[in-house]
Amino acid sequence: MNFVFNTVYDLEALTAMARAVRKTTHKKHSSRSHKFGWIVILIAVLFIVFSVLTNNFGANTVFTAVAALVMLAALIWEDRLNAFIASKRMMKGTESGVVTFSEDSYVSETEVGTTEFRYNAIEAVAKRRDYVVFVFSRRHAQVYDLRAMTNGTPKDFCKFIEQKTGLQIEKI
Repeated sequence: MNFVFNTVYDLEALTAMARAVRKTTHKKHSSRSHKFGWIVILIAVLFIVFSVLTNNFGANTVFTAVAALVMLAALIWEDRLNAFIASKRMMKGTESGVVTFSEDSYVSETEVGTTEFRYNAIEAVAKRRDYVVFVFSRRHAQVYDLRAMTNGTPKDFCKFIEQKTGLQIEKI
């Protein structure tokens, strides 16, 4: 059985893809970065509280508060921010595509061209809500919208991918 997807690389799909990369191949680095970010925010909050308690509230305190808020926003919306950046870097003609999965490989067709991929190149497979993401490296992934599947069922597709890649699908 062939599985066919008609995926659009919109902000929602790219956010799922960014989260999958962060939670799989980029997991160790991301964890360290998040810990560092939360420690910096904690130190900034302590500095602000100390400044207010000692009536030493000035430009440094305001700058620290703004920097802490920016860092907090980056930690909370990291995946969406990465998705937005990725959307701006996408090559024209690759915003959507039709992908057909067969026994030996899968073929992606976009306005730019047709590319054939092998299952053994996939390092990790992740699933988030209605998306399945193939992660190839820390900087390369592909996302497939299960709602846009035109042939087959999501459950059968997930079993098929686990069998072809030899990887367990990680829920993220």
